[in-house]
Amino acid sequence: MLALLAEATRILYTEQPLEQRLQRLFALLRPVVNFRDARLTCWLQGAQPGTVRQQFYAADGWPYPWDDGLTRRVALDGGVVVRPIVVSNPAAAGEHLPVMQAAYLGAPLHWERRLWGVLELRAEQPTSLEGSRELVAALLPQLAVAIAQTGQQLRAAPVGASDGETPTGLTLLPPHQQQLLALDARLEEMLALPELLSLLLRQALSATGAEAGAVLLVDHAVGELLLQIAEGFPPEHWHGLTATRRQRLSWDAAGLTGRADECDHAPLLRDVTHEPLLLPTGMDVQSELIAPILVNDCAAALLVLDSTRVNAFGVEDLAFMRALCARAAHPLSRTLHYQDAIESANYLGQVFNNLPTGLALLDVNGKVVRTNPAWTQLWGLEQASRRETFHVSLDLIELLLPRLSEPLRLTEFCSAGQRSPNETMNLRVRLSNPVQELQILAVPTRDSQRQISGRLWAVDDVTREREADRLKNEFVSIVSHELRTPLTSILGYTELLLSREFKSEERIQFIKTVYDEAERLAKLVEDLLSVSRIEAGKVQLNRWLNSLNSIVNELSTQLHTQLVVHRLLLDIAPDLPPVYIDRDKIKQVIFNILNNAIKYSPKGGEIALEMALAPPLRLPANHPPGRWIRVAIRDQGLGIAPDDLSRIWERFYRVDNTNTRRIGGTGLGLSITKALVELHEGQIWVESELGRGSSFYFTLPVPGA
Repeated sequence: MLALLAEATRILYTEQPLEQRLQRLFALLRPVVNFRDARLTCWLQGAQPGTVRQQFYAADGWPYPWDDGLTRRVALDGGVVVRPIVVSNPAAAGEHLPVMQAAYLGAPLHWERRLWGVLELRAEQPTSLEGSRELVAALLPQLAVAIAQTGQQLRAAPVGASDGETPTGLTLLPPHQQQLLALDARLEEMLALPELLSLLLRQALSATGAEAGAVLLVDHAVGELLLQIAEGFPPEHWHGLTATRRQRLSWDAAGLTGRADECDHAPLLRDVTHEPLLLPTGMDVQSELIAPILVNDCAAALLVLDSTRVNAFGVEDLAFMRALCARAAHPLSRTLHYQDAIESANYLGQVFNNLPTGLALLDVNGKVVRTNPAWTQLWGLEQASRRETFHVSLDLIELLLPRLSEPLRLTEFCSAGQRSPNETMNLRVRLSNPVQELQILAVPTRDSQRQISGRLWAVDDVTREREADRLKNEFVSIVSHELRTPLTSILGYTELLLSREFKSEERIQFIKTVYDEAERLAKLVEDLLSVSRIEAGKVQLNRWLNSLNSIVNELSTQLHTQLVVHRLLLDIAPDLPPVYIDRDKIKQVIFNILNNAIKYSPKGGEIALEMALAPPLRLPANHPPGRWIRVAIRDQGLGIAPDDLSRIWERFYRVDNTNTRRIGGTGLGLSITKALVELHEGQIWVESELGRGSSFYFTLPVPGA
């Protein structure tokens, strides 16, 4: 440690400007102390009312702003402080500056019973600065003496002793010249916009002694300022200043209307006692300096400095700000273009990654270069993402082979793409287990020289579209058949009735047939309307407490004429509580299931209707808890094959066999039934064995359960 202290002392007592000495000191300490960022706040005439504060920052520091509240507490406490902190920068552009845990070391610089400054260090590891307390304490007296001597030299220097000039002829002070010269190389190295703006703001605060400042980008198209970074404002007022990322401030609200030309050409000193502040800082600001950074003779950004001192900014500050902004013009233009490129790439990346279409970029050999998440999801190839190399012509077909119905078509598609790289091609692929239909579009891609660089595959899942086509075709086929049959009867019998006279008994029979077929048509139309209302979410339930016994009695009478070869057995629990239901809808549910039981047991037999409180152990595993009434309807009919059990609830789905084709129907009844039960918060399910009959169950909640 002694050798380190000796080297630090030698650096502090060289003839270089204070800024350069401090940068060398920070560079010496960084590998030993392992800090990420450093700042020295100092008063060249000692800390007393009316003196100017200067701040010096370590090179390659964080863009996170420093907490001046911590600085003030360290200055007042009088001892070295080491503590964990949280760093954040809610005003910075972009989303790549996360909230972080960090370590903070603050140490006041005292000499001859006066405070000369505060040295502050920040590190990425919350506990990494604790061991540096002794080393920092040993350096403090040397730093204080160096600051005091610099202040004495400045007081002794004659006014106008500098020959450095800004483009407007304003004279730069020697320390400012040295500060700008040391800054040039760092400006040319920077590409990230937040880091560049943070550096410019800290340099401006350091040179002018301003207590706070901010950098805003200028959007001339809409007359707005885009807040990018702010530092030095009281923490309790930061929320209003940085409430949202990329906060926009109106040019009018900032008091700059009519003065835009001034801000586009030179630093502007504002009389904040008569004009609104540019930023709602919560400080008692007495002086404000606004300096534009010009790109192509137009303000691209504004450096805003605020001070609580009256007439805080002098001619030398204007000269420095003009020179600083002139030097920053080219780096700012470069970083703005770089930022635009990053944002464009980010937006394109978001579009690429969030498209539901699966995308894959292939090189000229068919090797996959990049894919989006939808690509692996659509193909079901999560394991493919773990392969170092992946070729569609080899690996894709190999992985999909068990599911491909026609693997040779996909193989030929890949080969055709290699033979004809300029062609745009389409292919529809059918997969099984699960059933899936994918549409592939392959288009050529080109590099910047317009040469073929590979192909882009775009894959869409068209299974639903194909299913929609199937449903549409089935709808047309079923409905046309179901409409034609009763219409043929109605037209035939009415034509007979009109063409000649019949006996009274025959005429009544014909009219009854016409009535029955018209009723069948009305039922078909009502089913179609019910499906439409259910899909649109427009079914309204008129729910009241009702007894299920009365519904059963009505249905027994209504179905009496259909029970020619069937026996309806009723088993209704005597203690059945009333239920909170839409009476007509539940009546329709029970009727639909009973009607199916009659139709699909053409040889007759028993149909049992049971209603009772559901034993919890007799409900499906996924059924919600509570008290429920379970309705069961059993028949001794045709039964349902296992493959069809899960599909009978689909619209227009009918089991395809000779018996069901002869029985007919639209395939809408069970779909409507399921929807109505679920609207009552119940569940419906079926148990069946082919040739042995079916048992349909549904539940209704008991009120107050």
